[in-house]
Amino acid sequence: MLATIFACSDSAPAPKLPSPPVAPPRAPSLSTPAPAGAVGAAVEASWSNDNNSTATSDAAVLSVAGLTGPKPVAWNWVKPSMQFRTLQYTVAGGADSTSAADLIVSVFKEGDGGPIDANIERWRGQFRNGEEIATAKSSKGEVQGMTLTHVEIEGDYMSMGAPAPKSGYMQLAAIVEAPGRNVFFRLTGPKSTVEANRALFDALIAGLREGK
Repeated sequence: MLATIFACSDSAPAPKLPSPPVAPPRAPSLSTPAPAGAVGAAVEASWSNDNNSTATSDAAVLSVAGLTGPKPVAWNWVKPSMQFRTLQYTVAGGADSTSAADLIVSVFKEGDGGPIDANIERWRGQFRNGEEIATAKSSKGEVQGMTLTHVEIEGDYMSMGAPAPKSGYMQLAAIVEAPGRNVFFRLTGPKSTVEANRALFDALIAGLREGK
């Protein structure tokens, strides 16, 4: 009887060992993202003020902060007369030099220079209609995929440091929100001169392009 028990025990199959656990699939390795500072530096490296227009540049082209646009040759480059003016041009209005207007271009790295609306309000504060601050007409647009804000103001103009306001003035402005920087274009002067150059100012803004 014991022999029978042992015989049965010898013929019984060995218990099956559990299979080893299957390792989960390995997640694909992800490239380490560039630090935020490096991204900002790359954007800023795509433009600079090194190739801004000068007195010896092509008189038919305005170049500023990586943007270029068509400029009338009659608009004469002059050395910027104040801080925060990157470029400045004299726009003649006739034989009398007092009828000339100024084209002023200012460039601010993104985040500098204040909000767009705050700049428009500051410009408004320089114009008066009687006792009231002038109204600014503004509209939005686009040029080469960049957001564009048009601004138009007229009235008695009190420029910074001027002893008295100048009557019958107008300002046409365009604010271009380019990658990494905001570029402000302002044509300011006697209304007759600014109106006479309105189409040329609009052509400059509409013709702006990145690069040369």
